[in-house]
Amino acid sequence: MKTIATIAISALLMQGLTLAQGSDPVTTKTTTSEITVTTDPSAETRALLLDNQQRDRLADIEAALRIKSEADAQSVVDSILSKAHAATLISESKARTRMRAEEAGRTQMARDESIAFLSQKLRGGETVVQVPDSFHSRVVVQDPATGEEVVRVSQPRYYQDNTRVVTYRTMNDIPPVLIASSRMNRVTIKKVAEIPFATELAAVERRPVEFIKPEAYAVTYSVDPTSQISRDDILFAQGSTAFADAYSYDLVVDLAIAINSPELANDRFVIEGHASAEGDYAENLALSQARAERIVREMVSAGVSTSRLLPVGYGENEAAYPANAAESIRATDRRVSVYRLK
Repeated sequence: MKTIATIAISALLMQGLTLAQGSDPVTTKTTTSEITVTTDPSAETRALLLDNQQRDRLADIEAALRIKSEADAQSVVDSILSKAHAATLISESKARTRMRAEEAGRTQMARDESIAFLSQKLRGGETVVQVPDSFHSRVVVQDPATGEEVVRVSQPRYYQDNTRVVTYRTMNDIPPVLIASSRMNRVTIKKVAEIPFATELAAVERRPVEFIKPEAYAVTYSVDPTSQISRDDILFAQGSTAFADAYSYDLVVDLAIAINSPELANDRFVIEGHASAEGDYAENLALSQARAERIVREMVSAGVSTSRLLPVGYGENEAAYPANAAESIRATDRRVSVYRLK
């Protein structure tokens, strides 16, 4: 029988962190394969939640613009997405002990169900995959006007050949990891005027016109839409790349384990960060990119190769709700989406 319970965000309280802007206390739908009470995270877990990697963005941009070979490009990607040399990370990840399920507010059964579902869904294709109850978002959102539970709305936009697009004002605005990825043909970077569907780009209410002028830049890549996974309960501290709690971090580990499964070993994936429509547009774009990169760094730490992962921030470009919507509803736009790359 399902119940609804509120779980304490222990890591936030112990670290003095706040939830992402406007987030309400987190609630979870529980089943027999989930747990509703968390234990206080250990010092080691609290350290995992923080992001101690401070990048010099100007230096990263300069390095990306100096790339002359694929080896140079891979070196830039590795420096941004790895905490250490890739070979060392993979070796260490094999010996690493995962935090206890109870510490993350989960059960081992919920973890196993999540990994099995991810391993199937991320393959794509038209096969219907049954979503286990334990995979549903722990965040219960109610419309403050009606008291009814809000049904999640996701509106990803695809263009020719299922192409995904995000635009930037100038080349220097493009995240260095994406510039480097373009030198290895993992993404394409062109001026907006040069992409074949420039006139079809969807309108975004708060997007400054500078982002879609003919001389602006578009980063594009193709995905398998049937492989999409989207979660709105990988939470971060407000304005930060620190994970809000151990549950959020644990979901990222599930994703890494699934992507390293034999069924997906030959595939590459994009990890997209999405924001809600409030605050500054450009800052939302940058923060969502930083959070996507943080997720990828943790997946690399868990043994996934940087060559298989692409972090892309979308900011509020695909937010379903306007800036004046109720905060509890806008919160569902703050999500992570994952696709298999074509």
